Amino acid sequence: MKCFLFFFCSFFSFFSIAQFDPSKEWFTLEDFFDLQLIQNKSVKSITVYKSDKKDDEVFSAETKFTAYFFSTKGELEESRKFVSLSGRIDTSVYEYKYNRSKLISRTEIQGPFSFRYHYSWINDSSFQEIKIDNRTLDTNYVHRVEVRKEEGLKKKYTYYNSVGRPMKTQWVTTNLLGKVISKKESYARSASFVVDSFTCEVNQLIHRSKQNTIGVNKKTTWEFTYQEDYLDFIKEMKDGKLIRKFAILYNDLQLIKSIIQRDVSEKTISVYKVEYEYYTTQR
Repeated sequence: MKCFLFFFCSFFSFFSIAQFDPSKEWFTLEDFFDLQLIQNKSVKSITVYKSDKKDDEVFSAETKFTAYFFSTKGELEESRKFVSLSGRIDTSVYEYKYNRSKLISRTEIQGPFSFRYHYSWINDSSFQEIKIDNRTLDTNYVHRVEVRKEEGLKKKYTYYNSVGRPMKTQWVTTNLLGKVISKKESYARSASFVVDSFTCEVNQLIHRSKQNTIGVNKKTTWEFTYQEDYLDFIKEMKDGKLIRKFAILYNDLQLIKSIIQRDVSEKTISVYKVEYEYYTTQR
């Protein structure tokens, strides 16, 4: 389902401060970047290094964690994630292709597995995703999504499986600026649902709430604070209990240079160092 979600998210503008979108999970293999800012800053690649420590211990050696490569238009073309295993580094790779700024395919390589996802519009109100196994060239599935406008600024997305049966429904509401303020999804085989709500002030995301009833009913919230219009601090809470805190630092180009994460429950600190390569010389 993440593949559909990635394709779907490309149609909407979320709340973005700096080059990382605070409404999305960071340091994944999927796109969590502000395309316009990446393009304006002529960013060619981003490499993230990570080090960790437990309370009363020293930091571990810094290791390469993720890497991202962009077109001159700011589009994410490739992402890599590095995992240290016994005696070797395992690398997962996603590759993206676009046509007129719309995602048309994604290739996923993880260990011995490699899959290709093709996205195409059938008509103005429906599109499909085709998953192909790159090793056997077999088609794993063909899924279809129908889009229907509802009252106000709400849209309904119905996801159909390979035999044409609905498997998931998603409702998305935007404000007048096109920002997503609410997403709800439910599943055909259960009464479970996920609700994701966003609150903003002056185009800045200040609060996010996500309720997930799949399995154990749980609610996660995030609070965002800013310093001179730049995202400065994030608090993450689960069922009202603080679990993580994030402090964000910037370089001279107002791009994120490091993120300090405090895991309250695990009593650990992680430092993410962000390095850049540019298409043009930065002054």
